[in-house]
Amino acid sequence: MVTICVNHITWMLGKVESVSQKIPTLTHYGYSSAAEIFFFMSGYMVGMVYLNKFDTRAKLLSRAFHLYKVNITLFISLVIISLATPNEHFLALTDLDYWVDNMPIALVQYMSLFYGPMFTNLLFTYVLLLIIAIPFTKLLQKSAMTFILAITGLYIFSQYFPMMKLTNVATSNGKWSFNLFSYQFLFMLGLFAGNRKIINRVFERIDRNTVLWSALSVVTLVGFYAIKRYDLLGLKGQWWIAKETLGPVRILHFFVVITVLMSLLSVFKKVLNIWPITVIALIGRQSLTAFCVSVVSCYIALAIWISNSGSQVLYFTLALLAVVAMALCSYLVEFKKKSGRAWHSLFIRAKEA
Repeated sequence: MVTICVNHITWMLGKVESVSQKIPTLTHYGYSSAAEIFFFMSGYMVGMVYLNKFDTRAKLLSRAFHLYKVNITLFISLVIISLATPNEHFLALTDLDYWVDNMPIALVQYMSLFYGPMFTNLLFTYVLLLIIAIPFTKLLQKSAMTFILAITGLYIFSQYFPMMKLTNVATSNGKWSFNLFSYQFLFMLGLFAGNRKIINRVFERIDRNTVLWSALSVVTLVGFYAIKRYDLLGLKGQWWIAKETLGPVRILHFFVVITVLMSLLSVFKKVLNIWPITVIALIGRQSLTAFCVSVVSCYIALAIWISNSGSQVLYFTLALLAVVAMALCSYLVEFKKKSGRAWHSLFIRAKEA
């Protein structure tokens, strides 16, 4: 979530004026981005939490509908920001210019998944993956091999037919930024792994031989960085590394990245309770809230940047404030859940205090 937030702000502000010294994230040192981790871990949680329930279908539909409602609320928030920022450049960069030009029908198109402002496609992709998970879950329960063959076949199909994507009328090519046929592969793979708690098993193996696992994963990660940095395989612009269709090199890099992260967690167990790590864990637990806040923060940062672009300090400040906003909102949501109180009672209590 933190990486997605920082990457979105860096990318969006860079569309206005070049950001000379970018905040480093794993995305800059290899081929995969935070999106791959998001989809895999989302699938993992679904597999771990929902698949062993007797009412799996109802729970998946309920979660999908909840995410759908949250994304509608996010859209309304972004529209409000656009009304407070009547700037043509801002509207064009966020794809909200389509909303301004087609107000009567744009909302209907958004609700029917034919239109999405910048960064809102991710949640709708997640909604569709949850719905698709219903038949795939039944398939997995009948035959794990058939399940793996099915998701692999869909992934291969997406590589041969990359433009077979859902429609987004606001984009330059009229397509979604994420290919559903491609990203279902990581999501469903995560679902499979979560159902069998494979990450737990991997952690056990890492703990038994932490030095070896850490050395191999770090060396491999550095190797990927060297390949990208010096373009050793001539992979620039190739389908192997495409983000929209989740090129196979991105998947390989993702597995290396997640293994490195797991190795680091195993090596540095003693520091897991220090506050920066607990804040990251908090954001992870409230990832839906964190993501929505990150998108809103990105839009606000863009509005500020358009009026005051060029300052490196401003770029760092906007990115930092966005992460702080994610952490604070995640804390509020977590506090509300633990206290079992309604939002209005929390505000009354805060006012009395």
